[in-house]
Amino acid sequence: MNRTPYFIIVLTVALLLSVSLSNAVKPNLQSDSSQLSEWPGGLIIDHNCIDLDSIPLEWIQAAKDSVIIHYAHTSHGSQINTGLSRIESINSTYDTSVGVCSLPATLDSLCIFDGQDNNSGDNYITPDEYWESNAGIDLTQGTLDENPTINVSLWSWCTQLNYYSEGQVENYLEVMSHFEDANPDVTFVYMTCNAQAGGSEGYNRWINNNLIRNYCIQNDKILFDFADLDSWSDGEQNTYQYDDGESIHTIPIEHTDFNGNEAGHTTYSSCEQKGKAFWWLVASIAGWNAPDVTTTTTTDTSTTETTTTTTDTSTTMPPSSGTTSTTTTATTTSTAETTTTVNWDDIPLRNEVFLGAGLFLAGLVILSVLYARRNG
Repeated sequence: MNRTPYFIIVLTVALLLSVSLSNAVKPNLQSDSSQLSEWPGGLIIDHNCIDLDSIPLEWIQAAKDSVIIHYAHTSHGSQINTGLSRIESINSTYDTSVGVCSLPATLDSLCIFDGQDNNSGDNYITPDEYWESNAGIDLTQGTLDENPTINVSLWSWCTQLNYYSEGQVENYLEVMSHFEDANPDVTFVYMTCNAQAGGSEGYNRWINNNLIRNYCIQNDKILFDFADLDSWSDGEQNTYQYDDGESIHTIPIEHTDFNGNEAGHTTYSSCEQKGKAFWWLVASIAGWNAPDVTTTTTTDTSTTETTTTTTDTSTTMPPSSGTTSTTTTATTTSTAETTTTVNWDDIPLRNEVFLGAGLFLAGLVILSVLYARRNG
């Protein structure tokens, strides 16, 4: 009896079995990029998010095609506008179209409604004109209602957090949450206050900024961390020491590289840094899954993160009631917090070959045994 056809059948079945099993054990890790606000632990846009070249151009294009922004601010907030404009002047790929109290409809451009609708053409938007009063809430809601294609809205602080109370910050968070409930198709971006003040005002600002950061992390919100971007330059963070009477705190403050008044009370380089971070923001909202970045923050007695400090004595801070040290420090901070994920596409090809070969041999052995038993 010629058993060759049976052997060929056994080999064919074993091969099909190995292919089927190898496909079965490889999971589908594709994510739903249509979700705009599902970031466990929050989406924090800070100094780790300024590598513009790392954003794939297809996601820059996706942001221009799908993200339509409502941005309200005062003078400090204009730093983002200036940064975006300067980036565009260098590379037209990053084209933006900003309308003062109007929504541009420019093709192949990131379109931004700058200001509020029905506000007499004034795009200098204070807290009471966006969230802090009923009239401001109505202005914001009216802008969204009159421009239904807008799908992102944010408002930038000036210096209010230097003196605002915790209750006022909580009111901001509550109103932003109300906006989210009332506008489920709009992504609201939270912001921290600039980090230019020192002394007791800087300390109060730091506390309030941390309230906002913690809220965003705990509630999976999106945060544009303006203060963090202020304090970091070229891998170094500028800080000062503040004694509140009970303990000494390390407070971030605007980096000395950004001490100037070229635009929006700062330097062009600071504006450009925020513009790069803004592109990171909109690309993420468009669906880009950015690579994991190391979150770096200032160490204080209330945190458990480790810092490495390098002292820069080139700049001094004026003392405030004997509570502030006169030396700023440039602090480079890193944390051990990492997230490990398995990406099957990164497994070397030889591993897949070994897997397939192993399954093939296992199937061959099983079928050979069955064949042998059948044919005695």
